[in-house]
Amino acid sequence: MAIAAYPATLKIGANAILDIQTHDLPFKMDTAETTAFSGSGGAAIGTKTFIPTLLGMQCKIAGSWNKADTNGQATMETNFFARTKTTFIYSPNGTNTYTFGAWITDYGIKTDPKNKVDVDFGLLMDGNVTLA
Repeated sequence: MAIAAYPATLKIGANAILDIQTHDLPFKMDTAETTAFSGSGGAAIGTKTFIPTLLGMQCKIAGSWNKADTNGQATMETNFFARTKTTFIYSPNGTNTYTFGAWITDYGIKTDPKNKVDVDFGLLMDGNVTLA
């Protein structure tokens, strides 16, 4: 069943970050290769084996630049230049949430005379994610 994305939110505390049009949260797990000679550990000979190690995520968000969003985009800009870790709450459907601390690693403002002013942020998760 498909789920509509329009209720999605990205918040700092209780405050929604305004005018964000896309969120991308690609959670990834690092692995360590455990392949050994002769298929030890139950693996078939000639196949690779792995164990999971670290979880991480680098998030990309983009939208319309809104400096008047004092509790959202302006906070992110301030925290980027102050090198301040920020806690975000992401909801893809308005109900379920992913809460995580992150460093704002990228902040880009894009202008085009034929278009609106856009903004891009990159977030690097620092620590664990809490699911609710």
